[in-house]
Amino acid sequence: MDSTSTESFFCPNMSELTTPIDAYKAIIDQLVDEVRGFGHAGHVVEHSLFSKAPAHRRFNEFIQTLPPENRTLLSEMIQEERDGAIHDVLAALTWWLTSQDVGLTFRGEAMPIEFSGMGLHGDYVGRRDGWDWPTDGQDQG
Repeated sequence: MDSTSTESFFCPNMSELTTPIDAYKAIIDQLVDEVRGFGHAGHVVEHSLFSKAPAHRRFNEFIQTLPPENRTLLSEMIQEERDGAIHDVLAALTWWLTSQDVGLTFRGEAMPIEFSGMGLHGDYVGRRDGWDWPTDGQDQG
């Protein structure tokens, strides 16, 4: 899949999203389940290439010189960087939401943030690491 394509993104059935909490959870889960996998890490291991873009030819040439165990290590490093980038964007967005009077809404209603108590980035890391969403009685809003 082309990492710049949005055609393959999971799009939750909007009729299933009935509350701001549902929408927030869907956004974080999409980042965990899909967006983090759209990077180049898998290509490095599976196809010995970074991308098919002509500008990345030198990256591909380098990758092809590596033994399989080093391609695996490089792939893990690339995935760590992708996870870190998603985290950092969510941390910046959390700052805007919590200190600059910016908000997220779903169908005109404010969306909750920080189920983990650690910002959107905390919810992302928690879900990525297997954390279960709180039950409805514990949802923040």
